[in-house]
Amino acid sequence: MTSPNPAGQSPRVRVATITVGTNERRWLERCFATLVDSDTPGIDLTVWYVDNDSDDGSTAFVEDRFPEVRVIQNRSNVGFARANNIGMRAALDDGADYVFLVNPDTQTPKSLVRDLTEFMEAWADYGVVGPMQYEYDESGGTALGSYNDWSKTALRWGEQHAFAGDWPNHPSPASPPEGRAPNTLEHAYVQGAAFFVRAELLHTVGLFDEVFHTYYEETDLCRRARWAGWRAALVLDVGIQHFGGGGTAGSNYRRIQMRRNRYYYLLTDIDWHALPMLRLAGRWLNDDLRGRGVGGVTSWWRGTWETAEAVCWLARRAPLIRARRRAHHQLGRQTVGAGRSQARSAR
Repeated sequence: MTSPNPAGQSPRVRVATITVGTNERRWLERCFATLVDSDTPGIDLTVWYVDNDSDDGSTAFVEDRFPEVRVIQNRSNVGFARANNIGMRAALDDGADYVFLVNPDTQTPKSLVRDLTEFMEAWADYGVVGPMQYEYDESGGTALGSYNDWSKTALRWGEQHAFAGDWPNHPSPASPPEGRAPNTLEHAYVQGAAFFVRAELLHTVGLFDEVFHTYYEETDLCRRARWAGWRAALVLDVGIQHFGGGGTAGSNYRRIQMRRNRYYYLLTDIDWHALPMLRLAGRWLNDDLRGRGVGGVTSWWRGTWETAEAVCWLARRAPLIRARRRAHHQLGRQTVGAGRSQARSAR
């Protein structure tokens, strides 16, 4: 919490929003205009922008148009995971109680930050939550209309695991129904485009795994949160506008990143036993070699080359994968629940 308040006043909750951008100047006006206009009584809101070496004038625009926004300038494009970690470390060092990761191509309703903060203050077992995502209104309005494609997919798969489309019989990661907040969906993950996380959780389980670079880092953090005893969920009665798609759709970068990261995620998942893990990886490998895997469709020869690159990347990280599995097993042995109970009593 913040520094001591005058007698009789409740301490103010500190929330930091973090937006990472790489040559996304076109989105920044509406993103930051709606964030700084948030209705946050009782909340100290700090808005951060982390620029990933843009060359489109993004940093200068934010500094000129939104002087209240704190800017961090990276000298190179360090990827989504590391750039958000840079922002999260700055926010935690500044005393944030909650961190809200928000993509540039979003528009935030005035009450959203307050709604998510109030939810987390009321439900201490939730470590990560996110709003539902709605189609982006390019005319500038923040009213919520129809669900975007990501929300439709999340609702269709419900509380199944991250790879339910390929292997439907694996157990759900959702926590038991007992003690669950109303109007929540414990989907496999909260998307990093609108990711509201408790600082206490970050101090406990760590930040994004930077090995992912881009894609699957938020899915990994949600599973680590659950292994450590926290709940992760979508809050169904609040929302944000998100355009989605990003600047890497259909690119070689996207295909390689998503394919290698999917294998890395699976190989470091302690909930998967060896035989089903190998069978699922074999199914992916067959599709990837034909250019029909995750991240976009391409030719068979390009698929073969990209898959070989991903396999070599994984082979070089075999010791790291073993270390990650040991660390993940350790998470489940920690007495996190007792620590959270003490934190609740101190509030």
